[in-house]
Amino acid sequence: MRSRLELLLAGRSREVLATLEASLKARGDISVRTRLFINGDHDSLQGIYPLPDALVLVASDNWRAEMAALSERSPSERPPLLIVGEQGNADLVRVAMRAGARDFLSPPVNDDDMAEFLNDLLRAKRVESSQKAARLTAVINAKGGSGASMIAANLAHVLAKALDRQTVLMDMDVQFGALPLYFNLTPRHGLVRALELVDSLDLLALEGYVLKHQSGLDLLASTPEDRMTIAEVPESRVEMLLKLLGEAYDDVVVDLPRWVSGATAMTLEHADHVLVVMEQGVAHLRDAQQLVSILGSELHVDDAQVTIVVNRFSKSNPVSLKDIREALPNLHIVTLPNDFKRVTQSVNMGSPLLDSASGASITRNLEKMARSLSEGEGQLRTRGSRWSLLGWAQRA
Repeated sequence: MRSRLELLLAGRSREVLATLEASLKARGDISVRTRLFINGDHDSLQGIYPLPDALVLVASDNWRAEMAALSERSPSERPPLLIVGEQGNADLVRVAMRAGARDFLSPPVNDDDMAEFLNDLLRAKRVESSQKAARLTAVINAKGGSGASMIAANLAHVLAKALDRQTVLMDMDVQFGALPLYFNLTPRHGLVRALELVDSLDLLALEGYVLKHQSGLDLLASTPEDRMTIAEVPESRVEMLLKLLGEAYDDVVVDLPRWVSGATAMTLEHADHVLVVMEQGVAHLRDAQQLVSILGSELHVDDAQVTIVVNRFSKSNPVSLKDIREALPNLHIVTLPNDFKRVTQSVNMGSPLLDSASGASITRNLEKMARSLSEGEGQLRTRGSRWSLLGWAQRA
């Protein structure tokens, strides 16, 4: 998870903004985004989601309108604020403080004064990050048809039933998701509708969109009537939904489609655990290498967060476990036995393996995997904090 401070610079002075941006970008713990006001613009935060960790507003001659736009927002919609404005302007200072400003600096801004403001925010963010939070596990196929959905469904079921953790399973394949079949459930309102209304949902309203399984597991999936592709899913709304789920559950398990962009990339980037599911085959191994490379180089997912799950494992396969370990060094690798009959029966019956085949080797292996995932606390932030996608948007 990223620990950098996400900062928004806003104002009408291109020169002052450029100077501040250059100074701030020299720090490795700050991610900076700049918004230049043009024409009649005066609302620093209009259209900005998620909110930054802090806002630095360079006040212009139109500062009264700029302060009014901030004051009209509720306190929960105003990030920590630093005003850069004309020295000796008592009216500006007074109105800025009413708008919630924590500090007031005059150009040229002293680097030490700016550092004091930022360091206070970073300390507060680290304290907030250390608090208990929901754990996010993302499951994705290295190659299509490897069994990620089966693994995600049964891991989530074990977490809820055997480990007594409040767990929600989210099917991010909004076009061809089939997770409801694994539990003999039929989606009602569904994931797409929840995403459309997520900015108005609270924990109570959320219950109208999740499916309840008798094990205690909750499921969030699209309905057959939904007509949308994963590329059309706004990552900002997925982020809002994940944050809301983080308030309600101990574990959030997400079954991801094999598409690393936008909403799926954001989910992978913020996951505590990423399970890459593959089979024994040259094509599977090649795709797993490519996916792991993307996770590390583009999404900055640490190797320690990644587990390679070799599904339908057979010792007699020409592509051996040794081959896989050599091709994917420094990664944790686990295997699941090939039990096609029981898995097929489980799906056809809509009964998870823990219920339909509790003593089977594949079920025991899934239980072991779930227990290993349940160790330690997660980092999925609750509403009180703001983890941002600005870094991903800039890289993309």
